[in-house]
Amino acid sequence: MKNILFAGLLVTTLSACSVGTPGMSVGVGLGTGIGRHIGLGTSINIPVGTNIGKAENNSIKTVEEPIVTYFDAQGKISNSAVKGGFHRQLLHRRGNEYVVQDFYSDNNRKRTDPYTVDRKHLLEFRAHPENGTLTVYAYNGNIMQQQTYQKGRLVNARY
Repeated sequence: MKNILFAGLLVTTLSACSVGTPGMSVGVGLGTGIGRHIGLGTSINIPVGTNIGKAENNSIKTVEEPIVTYFDAQGKISNSAVKGGFHRQLLHRRGNEYVVQDFYSDNNRKRTDPYTVDRKHLLEFRAHPENGTLTVYAYNGNIMQQQTYQKGRLVNARY
């Protein structure tokens, strides 16, 4: 009876709610004693609330955009950042369209303004919008080229 009471007290104690940096969670644990001085146990935390994406008072809300892919200087896909290459970040998604922006990996300066591509062109080095303008910047930040597309065809270009 003493062991059952102890186990019940332990479970109740470990089941208390806790508030931490990532949010609120409920913990459940179970343990037992081996001899007089040794105990073994296990527990699980179940998240019940979160504050991810919420700004604290007088602080800036930061959102990390996922990197879709990396390219080397020749435009070949890479698994990680490559010197002289760039990476494509996903800004947001609308149905089958993805709003992305390319950045130079060396200095994290923008390589393009944000543009929209569909899923089948998302990982292409020379991806461009179906309708709209693609502005590409040189490594030093100057505009290198602007290309305007209508129905997937290039209709105007400035270099």
